[in-house]
Amino acid sequence: MGVYCTRSLIAPHTAQAEEILEVLWSDYHGAVIFGDGQRTACLPHNDCRLEIVETAKTAHHEVSLLLPGQVLRYKRSLLLLDRLELPNGTKPGLWHFVGFKLRLSPNVTRPTLTEDITVKQTRGNALQPWPAPGANTTR
Repeated sequence: MGVYCTRSLIAPHTAQAEEILEVLWSDYHGAVIFGDGQRTACLPHNDCRLEIVETAKTAHHEVSLLLPGQVLRYKRSLLLLDRLELPNGTKPGLWHFVGFKLRLSPNVTRPTLTEDITVKQTRGNALQPWPAPGANTTR
């Protein structure tokens, strides 16, 4: 969450999944993310995913090439200002996204090993269980 979440006179709230967020400019705080109800939106954690809903004109060449539907990662820094990581790895500052509307995407978790085994077994590629410790593996 940006510094504006802790020092703001506007009531902040923690952004929820699927909430539409808008990056606006404030003369006091600089670029600020606002959520539903025009309250300052504090993003829940570093590396959360933001999907672009609507773009705006910007001076940053790589940011101007972004399209709605693309997903960016939010990067927070204590020394630097908030940044969004583009798909190619570039990390422009939040001020390049003024006018953009973003949606907080739910976290995507990797499937667990048991799900992988189940999928492979249904496809006919059954995995052999690991041998028990101390079991004789030679035949």
